[in-house]
Amino acid sequence: MSDVVPALDTIEFGQLVELARGAIPRYAPDWTDHNLHDPGMTIVDLLAWIVDQQVYRTGRVGGRHRRAFAALLGRRPEGPAPARGLIWPARPVRTGTFLPPGSAMTCGPHRDLRFALDRPEALYLPPVTLTRITGDGAVRHLDFDGPLGPPAGGAQIALGFDVVPPPGPAVSAEQPWAPVRYAYRTAAHTWAGLPVRYDGTAGMARTGAVVLAVPPAAAATTRLRVSFDFPLLPRIAGISVNVLPVVQREHVQGLQFTSAGTGQPDQVVDLDTDGLLPEPALTIEVDGEPWQERGDFSRSGPRDPHYVVEPGRIRFGNGVNGRRPRPGAPIQHTGYARTAGAEGNLRAGLTWSVPALGPDGREYGRNRQAVAGGRGAAGDRESVIMARDAAVGRVAVLTDDELAAAARSLPGMAVERAEVIAGFDHRLPGRRVDGVRTLVVVPHAARYLAEVADRLEPRRVLGERLVVRGPVVVTVDLWLTVTPEPGVTAADAVAAAERALGDRLSPARAPLGRGLTVADVRTIAATAPGVADVPGVRMAPEPRTVRPDAMVVAGRIRVTPAGGGR
Repeated sequence: MSDVVPALDTIEFGQLVELARGAIPRYAPDWTDHNLHDPGMTIVDLLAWIVDQQVYRTGRVGGRHRRAFAALLGRRPEGPAPARGLIWPARPVRTGTFLPPGSAMTCGPHRDLRFALDRPEALYLPPVTLTRITGDGAVRHLDFDGPLGPPAGGAQIALGFDVVPPPGPAVSAEQPWAPVRYAYRTAAHTWAGLPVRYDGTAGMARTGAVVLAVPPAAAATTRLRVSFDFPLLPRIAGISVNVLPVVQREHVQGLQFTSAGTGQPDQVVDLDTDGLLPEPALTIEVDGEPWQERGDFSRSGPRDPHYVVEPGRIRFGNGVNGRRPRPGAPIQHTGYARTAGAEGNLRAGLTWSVPALGPDGREYGRNRQAVAGGRGAAGDRESVIMARDAAVGRVAVLTDDELAAAARSLPGMAVERAEVIAGFDHRLPGRRVDGVRTLVVVPHAARYLAEVADRLEPRRVLGERLVVRGPVVVTVDLWLTVTPEPGVTAADAVAAAERALGDRLSPARAPLGRGLTVADVRTIAATAPGVADVPGVRMAPEPRTVRPDAMVVAGRIRVTPAGGGR
């Protein structure tokens, strides 16, 4: 057999034409004119051109494919991000002052960069200092030398917390480390909760500012209480009032373009579009009508009011894909924000001023930590690079033992117990489901489980569904009578039996997927030191079988000596 299979990834237009020309005598022997002027050869050229385009697309991996491949590894194109930081005051303000939202902040050595207060509401700066911090463990008391609220009406104040991050990966603001509660002492010496408007510490997992809504000075005292609920308690290196969160962002006012609509296809107007931020969004208005931004015009109809943002300009449609602005139509843009990206990242220890505070704002304070987080827009190329790095640097947990060990070794999480059930899905407890592994973790508070799942997600085997759950707890009540060994008091035998049962049937040691019988309870109690016999056992209920992710734990345990002895 002599058929030739062409290489579709390298064949070119001329080769396709010659292949077709060579096949003419076999399939159309009456066709004798194979020159360029023949209409049939024109059709051959057209078909070869179409096939050439298909061959090109077959062998080409375009931006759409790259974005899809990168998304499989959790990497997607991202817009620019502004740098953020904290300004720690060098001294108290002399008078209580409201700082408007978006107030300008000036960095001494970098006056060309535009920074602003990173809050959508006004902040009240009370003329107080933190005089004492008392308490330890899960509660801190903060004493100030004056009231935190303004004389009349409520307000929002900012407290800065310099926190030593817990070990392990950084905690995101969307999923804080743990709940933190704030309260103040009223004039009646009772504690009342303070609403948290913003928590830049992500639940005391990193250094940041916490914005609290405080009552008027007449109702507030000078003491705050901060209480924590953590797997591990946070390490706080410093606390201060009037710490200002700043962001590197420039607000551009709305403006009408000097050039009006021309009615021509693909009209462009010049606009500095570097570092556009999503909030507040840029909107283009033509004839007072807001038009919508699109990535391209491929899905735009002739009457659709769409535009495309390109580097340094705005492009309108051509009348077929996207509407054309009518001749003479005024074109304007709304106010928007932009950032300098990575240029806004600054080292620690710089001096800052706040012009809105007047004399109090001159050399207001310093940034103890670097102003960081600024970056430019990440396009398809950057997404592919990040996806490649994620794939190469990824260490997957392949075996059940590796997965359980990875959970127990999560820094800062204090996982007490972790066991893996392969092929188990809690939604289908009676059958095996391939491609699913369930990790049962103790302790098992909802926030705790979500954090464990997020930290293990980057190490999940691709294509596998990893479920992190707490155990299904079946609680039983036990009543026993025990006979002590010779020379052992009844009280000691009873205490030993209770310890043995409480330890063996606790969440830390109770086996998964195994029921409990009266015989099991008798065996556990009989092995306790000082117990000679267990003549009586009663249990309610008696779960002889349980599902694979369930464990039987003891509720009430009542042990008495046989015969009523002491």
